[in-house]
Amino acid sequence: MINTEGRLTAYPFVLLSELRDAANEHGYRIGPEEAGGWIFFRSASAPGEIGLAAASASGPFFLSVMLQGVSRALDAQPTTPWAKGHAGAFMFATRDDLHAGVQAVYRLSVSLPNFPLEKYEKAVAGIGETEGERAQKFRIGQNIFRDALMEYWNGSCPLSGISSPDLLRASHMMPWSDCATDAQRLDVHNGLLLSALWDAAFDAGLVTFDDAGMVLTSAHLEGAAREALAVNEAPTLALRDEHRPYLAYHRNHVWTRG
Repeated sequence: MINTEGRLTAYPFVLLSELRDAANEHGYRIGPEEAGGWIFFRSASAPGEIGLAAASASGPFFLSVMLQGVSRALDAQPTTPWAKGHAGAFMFATRDDLHAGVQAVYRLSVSLPNFPLEKYEKAVAGIGETEGERAQKFRIGQNIFRDALMEYWNGSCPLSGISSPDLLRASHMMPWSDCATDAQRLDVHNGLLLSALWDAAFDAGLVTFDDAGMVLTSAHLEGAAREALAVNEAPTLALRDEHRPYLAYHRNHVWTRG
């Protein structure tokens, strides 16, 4: 525990239990291990490790993240120092904020590029290259890609807010068949989790997005479709630099501007 003078002291049982709950409830159930004032947890289903700490039972609370990609993507207040071997640390004012932070780390950990690719490579190991086997690989890859997007976009379409899984589609910016490598096909930054209508419009090149995440429409998008999509009310997508090359490809090769 970090005390008011910045020195480390032992965690009381109640506070240790609260930190354990924050980890266990969001997928980190291996641990705890304590070192350097941090309580470490790992997950059987997500890569990497997290460290939790607190200044007192009432906060603030701290979360240290091992994975560089997750540290870059996490929308939280950065702080220092972080645990040895980790990529960054973040501070949270309340227990609820800490829980949300741990949940976001898990979600990002299972959706960032390396993990879906590793899952795919393990799943298709030993599958050959006949037409039927290639179709099998495609289905496996699409399912892994969809699962990754469900995690990355927190289970809802960022444009419509729809969260019913049956109405959501995994949309590639650079189409599967145009990708040069499996790494591109399984890269979560090459995808959007869209409601069925938005997915159809995006796949047909009737809508796309600029580098700021603003929707762009084709001249071929009819008025009824524009109204059903609520294009004028569509929010700006929260994009990272990794999304932008794929979106540029979509604008240049899929979108029909005029």
